[in-house]
Amino acid sequence: MGCNHGKSQATTEVEVIPDGPKVKKGFWTKKKADELQEAVDAVFNRAGESLLGMTFSFTIADPRIGGCPLIGCSSGFGTLCGYTMEEIVGRNCRFLVDPVPRDQIDWKMRRHAKDFCEAIRVGTQYRIPDQEREDWMPRGRPGDELFCFQRNARKDGSLFNNMFYMKAIELSAELGEEIPYIVGLQTELPAGKADLAQLAKNTKILDYNMNQVRSTLAQLFFVSCAMTRDDAGVELNDGYDDGFLT
Repeated sequence: MGCNHGKSQATTEVEVIPDGPKVKKGFWTKKKADELQEAVDAVFNRAGESLLGMTFSFTIADPRIGGCPLIGCSSGFGTLCGYTMEEIVGRNCRFLVDPVPRDQIDWKMRRHAKDFCEAIRVGTQYRIPDQEREDWMPRGRPGDELFCFQRNARKDGSLFNNMFYMKAIELSAELGEEIPYIVGLQTELPAGKADLAQLAKNTKILDYNMNQVRSTLAQLFFVSCAMTRDDAGVELNDGYDDGFLT
């Protein structure tokens, strides 16, 4: 598979993500994490303030590797969860859920996240069954994304509410095979019971800004057919009510 575009303006360090079995923890450095966080902040914090008072972090996972581990993340993700890059890379995100008291874990959401990663690994779509869909979740969306809300634990044991958006993309460093990855945006929500209206609004914010982050990634790190493909003229139902952000 190929597409007609030139090479990205990539740094010499971050031109190619190694094939799944070849990925090593040393591939992702603090410099890459800082560059990625800077790119994310540039999208969300144009006026120098985080969007709606929220801060965001970014992760990249490889579904071709058993357990779908993280192979990279922005520095903000380490700040969010309290772990170093060395402690994060190579682990599945469930390491943030495992320490949480069982009665505070959303087990259905945990299963959805696992099933989503497996679907992307085998090249299929995944949609939460309508009867299990929460009221704040958009409907009629593509089967290559998943919105989640889950109780997580930091390294120091403190708990926090994590809202995250996972999206399947295909990355290629050259005009060769497109390789699937799962990228994620995370933001911490206030303590206490989640407000459904705010969850729904945050969902649309994450969705809207994911497109801009993906475009920034394509320019900063990768050549991506999926992220640079021209979809002009294709109008999809975004699953939200009109004027939702107003």
